[in-house]
Amino acid sequence: MKRIAVSTAAVASILLGATVANAQDARLKSIVDEVNEANKIAQASQETIDGIANTTSSIFNDYRAVLKTNAGLRAYNAQQNRVITKQVEEIEKIKTSIGQIDEIKRQITPLMLDMINDLDEFIKADIPFLLDERNERVDSLRDVMDNPNVSDPERFRVVLEAYKAEVQYGRTLFAYEDALEDGRTVNFVRLGRVGFYYQTKDTTETAAWNSETNSWDILGSEYTGSIRQLVRMALRRTQQDVSVLPISAPKGN
Repeated sequence: MKRIAVSTAAVASILLGATVANAQDARLKSIVDEVNEANKIAQASQETIDGIANTTSSIFNDYRAVLKTNAGLRAYNAQQNRVITKQVEEIEKIKTSIGQIDEIKRQITPLMLDMINDLDEFIKADIPFLLDERNERVDSLRDVMDNPNVSDPERFRVVLEAYKAEVQYGRTLFAYEDALEDGRTVNFVRLGRVGFYYQTKDTTETAAWNSETNSWDILGSEYTGSIRQLVRMALRRTQQDVSVLPISAPKGN
């Protein structure tokens, strides 16, 4: 009986120990399961945090790009505003100029008429060469001024061309055939505006224009050869050479 009791007590002790061990294993397993679950939750949370961080970084980069774009747009807009300001100023200048066109047109016509009158008076006071041609040019200018189909710029152009032609006369040596007031046909030769001469076809009479008296002075025979040579040079029948010529002094004031 005593052995049995001891054995029973030992078995009971073993069974109790086993029960406690099983309980501890169950608790340990529960703790391990809870830790694993916590790790899973933590891992999921970390993944969520990483996702949020990546999204935030992407949004921040986009924000920086937008800020950079906005800065460029502000600089561009500022520059365009300066351009617009300049354009507005130019537009105002153009409007002012357009407003002055009518006034300029009113002034340019009297100016051209005065220029034509001055040219007419100049020809009358100048040495009397090619008078028909020059007077016809003045008459043509007056016709142009009265022609409604001719614009003011074109009128001004032809007036200036007439002035240029008169200026050119003072730079050329020119000879031509024409009639004197008494009807005789002679050779005229002009040396710029310095000298103006005529010589009859038979070279028996040679004369020089006197700007002081506005008349012809008959020259002596010593100038016959010089004037004949001057005519030939003007007609390009001989080479240029030195000639001794009488020169009329310009009118004094």
